[in-house]
Amino acid sequence: MNTSNLEDLSLVDAAAAIRLGNISSVEYANALLARIDRVEPRVQAFVTIDREAVLAEAKLCDAEAAAKHFRGPLHGVPIGVKDIFYTKGLRTTIGAAPFQNFIPDRDADVVLKLKQAGAIILGKTVTTVFVFLDPGPTRNPWNLNHTPGGSSSGSAAAVAARMCAGAIGSQTVGSVGRPAGYNGLVSLVPTQSRVSLKNAFPLSWPLDHAGVFGRSVADVEIQLKAIAESPIDAATQKRPIRIGVIRDFFYDNATPETKTLQDKFLGTLASAPGFRIEEARLPAAFDLCQPVLRTILRADVAAVHENLFPAHPTAYGPKLRELIETGMLVSAEDYLHARRLRRHYQREMARLFESFDVLLTPAAPGPAPAGIEATGNAVMNGPWALADFPTMTLPYGLADNGLPLGIQLSGPPLAEGPLLQPASAIESAADFKEKPCLLT
Repeated sequence: MNTSNLEDLSLVDAAAAIRLGNISSVEYANALLARIDRVEPRVQAFVTIDREAVLAEAKLCDAEAAAKHFRGPLHGVPIGVKDIFYTKGLRTTIGAAPFQNFIPDRDADVVLKLKQAGAIILGKTVTTVFVFLDPGPTRNPWNLNHTPGGSSSGSAAAVAARMCAGAIGSQTVGSVGRPAGYNGLVSLVPTQSRVSLKNAFPLSWPLDHAGVFGRSVADVEIQLKAIAESPIDAATQKRPIRIGVIRDFFYDNATPETKTLQDKFLGTLASAPGFRIEEARLPAAFDLCQPVLRTILRADVAAVHENLFPAHPTAYGPKLRELIETGMLVSAEDYLHARRLRRHYQREMARLFESFDVLLTPAAPGPAPAGIEATGNAVMNGPWALADFPTMTLPYGLADNGLPLGIQLSGPPLAEGPLLQPASAIESAADFKEKPCLLT
C-alpha cells in the first residue's frame, strides 16, 4: 500500500488496512499527527492531543494485531472526540473557562465503547462555549474565512481537513447535521436512546443526541455500530426507495442557490434507477416545532446552569447568557405543556413514513456563512432533533463560492439500519469526490 497519503484513507479503509497488516497503527497515527502539524495551526480543530499516549496505544494495538488479537472493528484507528465527552485522564474543557483544567476520572459511555471497539482517542475537538452558539476558534477547512458550524465545530473540521477519518460529536438542535453540511461530510445523528450520553456535559436532556462524522456512509455506519447501546437492524433490500421531498418550510428558509442546486440533484436522483421521488407535505402539527423547541431548550439550559451561571458569570458568551436568562422565566406549567405538545408533534410527523422510506430536506440554508463570529443557522435541523428521528447529512455538490452543500435524510425512530441503505444509494448517485484545498 502507498503510505505517502495515509490521511486520505477513509475510516473503513484504514481499519481494514491495519487488520490486514498492510499498514501499522503506528504508521497511521504518525501520518495523522503529521497532518495535524501541517494544518491544525490554521484550522484549530483540537483542544487537547496527548501524542505520547496516542503512539503508545498504537504500539500496543500493533502488538495485539501481530498476535492476531483484534479488539473490535476500529482496532488501532485514531478517532476525534468532541470536548464534552469525559475522557479518563485527558482534559475535558467543554469550551468554557471553569473546565479548562478538568481531567475526568472516568470515560463517557461513548468513549468507553470506542475503546472497546479498538479505537484510539486521538484528541479532544473544539466545541462552542458550553455547547451552545458562542463559537470557538475553529475555521472551515474549505475556506478559512468561513465558519465550520457548531457546536461540533472541531469534530467536523478535523475530519474534513484529514486530521482524522472519523469523529464523535453531539447535537441538540443542529450541531452535527449543520457542520457536516458546511464541511462536505457525511454525518448521522441516531435516535436519542440508541447511544448513551452518560458522562457527557448536557445542554438539554430531552433534546441532546450523540452523532458521528465521516467521509462516507460506511464510515459513519462503523462508528455508529461501535457506540450503539443496542444492535442496529440490518436493512431489507427494498426498491424503489420512496423519497419524500419536503419543500414548504425548508425552502422558505433556504437560499435561492440551495433550492436550485438541490432541485437539480433531485433530478439526477429521479433519472437514476431505484428511486421514487415525490413531494411530502408537512402536517399542521409542524407549526408547533419552533415554539416547543425554544421552550424546552430555554428551560433545560437554565436548569443545567442553575449553579454554574451565578458562580462563573464571566465564562458565558452573550448568546448563552441570553438563553439562560430567558429560560429562567419559563414556568413549570409551560415546560410541561411543551413536552406534551412535543409528543403530539412526534406522532404526527411519524405519519409521513406511512408513505415514504426517507424524508429529504436541505442540511442548511446555504453553504457555510463567511466569518467565524457565528456558527450558522440550525433552522433545517431542529425539526428532526425535536422529532427524534435518526437523521443523516450527505454532501452532493458545491455552491458557486466553492463551498459544499448537503442534504438531510431522516427516517423513523430507531430505524438507523433502514436509513443507511438509501443513504448509501444516494451517496453513489451523488458521487461527491471534492475535498478542501488546504495548502500542505
